[in-house]
Parts: sequence; structure tokens; C-alpha cells
Amino acid sequence: MREMKRSWEEEYRISFYEVDTKNKVFLPVLWSLMQETAWHHAHHLKLGYSDLEEHQHFWVLSRLAIQMVGYPRWGDRIKIKTWLTGIGRLFAFRQFSIMGSAGDVLGTAKSAWLVLDLKSRRPQKIEPVFKHILHLFNDLPTNGEPEKLPSPVQSKMGKSHTVRYSDIDMHHHVNNIKYIEWILDSCPFEINQTHQIHTFVINFLAESSHGDIISIHTEILKTSPPTFFHSVFRKEDGRELCRARTGWKRVDGIEAKESH
Repeated sequence: MREMKRSWEEEYRISFYEVDTKNKVFLPVLWSLMQETAWHHAHHLKLGYSDLEEHQHFWVLSRLAIQMVGYPRWGDRIKIKTWLTGIGRLFAFRQFSIMGSAGDVLGTAKSAWLVLDLKSRRPQKIEPVFKHILHLFNDLPTNGEPEKLPSPVQSKMGKSHTVRYSDIDMHHHVNNIKYIEWILDSCPFEINQTHQIHTFVINFLAESSHGDIISIHTEILKTSPPTFFHSVFRKEDGRELCRARTGWKRVDGIEAKESH
């Protein structure tokens, strides 16, 4: 029987369509690469999409916390490493690191995942899913789970969006990356031009599907450095779908686009 690896690493090269006006990679792109790396590790551990599908189960992201030190540019090569940090009654915890070509750490992330039943959409106990690799957790250090965000206090309604076909995934609900894109797009254009995300925390609370009209509410927590609290609601029933907090830092010496 093959040895199960506690961690997994992949290398990626940043394409021109994955960077913004500052020639810095978009945060949702980085998260998509982190998820891809996690899927490869899950498949290796026999916890992948097809493994859970046999039991009518599937993975969903519940909480995510990202902290960025620097951002790769067009043409840069990065390595993403991911590893499991433990399980609770319902959550599986996974962490990530993003490294530049010189081995410098550009960012880190913590995530919490649920296993849902395909039909009932209810969370399932995690331990039975991990029973074949529980030995991997015997001597793992205890790690804090991603932050649980409070409800917004004085949020203001902002942009609205109708969920389109391109927003949904194979489980017929909105892909988690889309929420991140919507939230960042709701921030002032000037902030996106002169600042970049330093910290990003998001909690997912409910599903959304094709045709839903969602609205993004934003509260400014403080102005220096800019920090925003966001809530995403479904207009039809007022259900809060997710909440997030974005912390920004100013970009020193914004670089022009370069050819690679």
C-alpha cells in the first residue's frame, strides 16, 4: 500500500490574464490555485471528489483566512504547499503556504471544510470520512481554526448581482471563488488601484444557486489602513450567504506592466 503524504506541493506560473492593473496576481486566482493543490492532495489521500461521490457526499468550504506579504507578477513561478492540520466533529482543517521562486513566503492561509450530503445538503460527521488516515493526525500540533466573523453593525447596501450560469459549479451552487470576486469588486476602485489585500477572511453561511439575486452590503471598520466588512445576502428571502472582512495595505511604488 502506498504511503500517504501529509503535505502536497505544486508549482504554477502566473499568466498575463491572472494579474491586475498593478501587475499583481488577483487574490481569487491565488485561492483557485490553492484549491487546485488541495484537490490533488485530497485525491492522493482518497478523499477527493470521486471518493466522496461514491457515498453521495461532497466537500464545501466553510471558512477561509488568507494573509499576504507580497504578490507574484505576470511570469513569476510560485510553489503552493498544503497540509492537513486536524479534524473536529464536523470540520476538516487545512493550511497553505505560497512561496516565491527564491523560497520566500508570499502568503499563508487557513481553511475549514465541511462534508455535505448530496441530497439533504446537511453536514456529515468528519471522522468516518477520515478513518483510513486518522494515524496521520496522531502527532500533529494543535492549530487555530479560521476566525468566525461577527454580524455587521452598520452595513450599507451596495452592488447587486444575478447569479449566472458561469457562477455555479458542478454541485449547482455558486462557486466560492465567485463570492470573493464579488466582494473585492464591491470595494472602491481607488482602493483597488492604490492598495492590495493584506488580510482576507470569509465565512460561508448558506448556498446560492442560478437565478438568485444577491446584494453586497459593506461597512467601513476603519480608514487607515482601510478595512471593510462585507455581507452577501439573497434578496428573495433576506438570507445571509456569507460575510467577509478585507484588510488592505498601500502599494509602494506601483509597478508598470512588463513583458515576459
